[in-house]
Amino acid sequence: MKFAKYFVLGLFLSSTANAYLSIAESGELLAPGKYQVGVEPQLLTNKGNGANFNVFVDTAINESMSGRISMGAGAVDFNAFASLKWIPIPDVDNQPAMGFRAGAGIARDEEENLIQLQFAPMLSKKWDTEYGMTVPYFAIPFTFLNTKEENYVASNLAIGTEFHYVDWNQVTLGAELGVDLNKSYSYISIFATFPFESHKGFGK
Repeated sequence: MKFAKYFVLGLFLSSTANAYLSIAESGELLAPGKYQVGVEPQLLTNKGNGANFNVFVDTAINESMSGRISMGAGAVDFNAFASLKWIPIPDVDNQPAMGFRAGAGIARDEEENLIQLQFAPMLSKKWDTEYGMTVPYFAIPFTFLNTKEENYVASNLAIGTEFHYVDWNQVTLGAELGVDLNKSYSYISIFATFPFESHKGFGK
């Protein structure tokens, strides 16, 4: 009952802390045995502006699930986040990939320490072009934030795309726009990922 109470009150209470977490990934999954590292500069466009810089590592768990650990700093003084992405419905023919990402993390924003729990339904659809494969994606993250003074739920829209250039086998580029719905930062971010294998020949 307390969680339900906080959920409702969180829609109306004010706070100096806001959700800032981006998605920065589509519904595409790594092959088993593969990993990737990534970097993500993020420009905040509301609530005082500012910028963050994040780094992350992704790993394949199975054919429908992957995991991510990320850390960053900047306008949000420090953040660390771990998540699981589950895509039970793959991108096949005209059907988009559909699933969700769930995770938890901690952050320091000005004078507030934050504990974050996030659930984000997401979908994506890959398209082949003469320059390579592009993967537009869409997600609605809901983030439960716990602070010393209050608990509330923030939400935003995340719209982005990954781009796999035809001649670049070792890098994927991406961009994302975040739009504030409730107690969240709006932002623009770009990201790049670099894949590698756990050891030669594994996962092929």
